[in-house]
Amino acid sequence: MIVAHRGASEDAPENTLEAFRLAWLQNADAIEGDFRLTKDGQIVCIHDEDTSRTCGEKMIVAESTYAELSQLDASAHFKGDLAPQSIPLLSEVFKTITNNKGIYIEIKCGPEIVPTLINLIIDSDLRKEQISIMAFDNQVIRAFKSIAPHIKAFWLYDVNEPVSIYELLDTLEDIKADGLGSNNTSSKELVNSISKAGFEYHSWTIDDNQVAEQLLKWGAASITTNQPSYLRQQLSSN
Repeated sequence: MIVAHRGASEDAPENTLEAFRLAWLQNADAIEGDFRLTKDGQIVCIHDEDTSRTCGEKMIVAESTYAELSQLDASAHFKGDLAPQSIPLLSEVFKTITNNKGIYIEIKCGPEIVPTLINLIIDSDLRKEQISIMAFDNQVIRAFKSIAPHIKAFWLYDVNEPVSIYELLDTLEDIKADGLGSNNTSSKELVNSISKAGFEYHSWTIDDNQVAEQLLKWGAASITTNQPSYLRQQLSSN
């Protein structure tokens, strides 16, 4: 699977509806987006704790209402001739997804988002097979799986903060995760160990087709990339 990182974020402003629509045009199998809870309990698509990097104006997402955040231009950081883009709601992102495509929902806040997230999933037209949850915070995964065990959830791990494979496997089992997502580009042992233990392995963020091809040969279930069209073409030609 080719997963568009924050949408087609090489060609459109990250985490905007424009980036997600472009990802579908670039033949991504799924989109990945970052999501946070607002002051008034709405789930919005934005990576950072505040809006300064992407919008050019600083507002703390958790301390702002959706009405306040929706006035900002989420394309302010992007070099290109685009109309202003608003910070989208998760429900709006859901509506871009067609019947045979999927979404990887990366949670960037804490477990407090889980009840609202589950309600939005229930209210959506998406099947459970189209949805995957991801988070670096293992307590988010634990909380989500305790309520919605039928939906896949993956714990995210940064290889720059090394721990043993045994510790990784223990955590995955403890929080009932379905697998691991990481930025590993060189360890076949990590991919094989996760897969042999019965978990899925997902890789991010890969724009090099040779690295992507190697990870897929090792057993990666998906490759998240900023350039879905380019990576699809390169992998298809090999």
